[in-house]
Amino acid sequence: MLLDGRVALVTGASRGIGEATARLFASEGATVIVHYHSGHDEAEAIAAAIGNGALAIGADLRAPDATAGLLADIDSHFGRLDILVNNAASFAHGKNAETAEWPDFEAEFAGVVGVTVNTTKAAIPLMKRAGYGRIVTTVATLLQRPVPDYIVHTTAKSALVGYTRTLARELGPYGITANMISPGMTLTDFSNSQSEDAKNKVSSQTPLRRLATPADVARVALFYASNLADFVTGANIAPDGGLAVL
Repeated sequence: MLLDGRVALVTGASRGIGEATARLFASEGATVIVHYHSGHDEAEAIAAAIGNGALAIGADLRAPDATAGLLADIDSHFGRLDILVNNAASFAHGKNAETAEWPDFEAEFAGVVGVTVNTTKAAIPLMKRAGYGRIVTTVATLLQRPVPDYIVHTTAKSALVGYTRTLARELGPYGITANMISPGMTLTDFSNSQSEDAKNKVSSQTPLRRLATPADVARVALFYASNLADFVTGANIAPDGGLAVL
């Protein structure tokens, strides 16, 4: 039980990678806060299924006040927060450098960087108080292997690298680590909606000849969140089957 007795907040946990992470963490002994934005019924079902005191809590993490309220509720209910997985993010695509306008980038920064900054900022005092914390943020293999028409999302995700690496430097003295996961194409709702030709093209270029599953990504989050990674901070692991190295 790698996370026995820990309290973990997984944002965007009503489906996909967030759901897989919440389920895996609970199976390893954590009490999980299943955050959602719009997927109330799904999050409630997940919390009920994983048990161990799990709670489903909704909040628009783009709003600093709502995010601070979420962390205040966690503090009031559990008295602590050991692990934060910043998984929630918007996903703008379909525009290139010529068609994307600055407002597109502003909106994506709010939905990618804003939600991460707001949640992390509100979580830090709880972790500092305990002298312990694990912050895990989902980035993307797109940073190492850019794809046309994803420039807005890739630019926003790139900012999270600088943010997380700086967090690692600032928070290390308080016993808090900050690390990143950069998944490749993962079989979530969006990827599953793509054509078989599109998915086959990516998997055929991947050394391991398949796409990632949400569980593949969740296992990296578990590593970072557990004591196995006590001396790991500022790192970025890519569960992408080797795609980014080519």
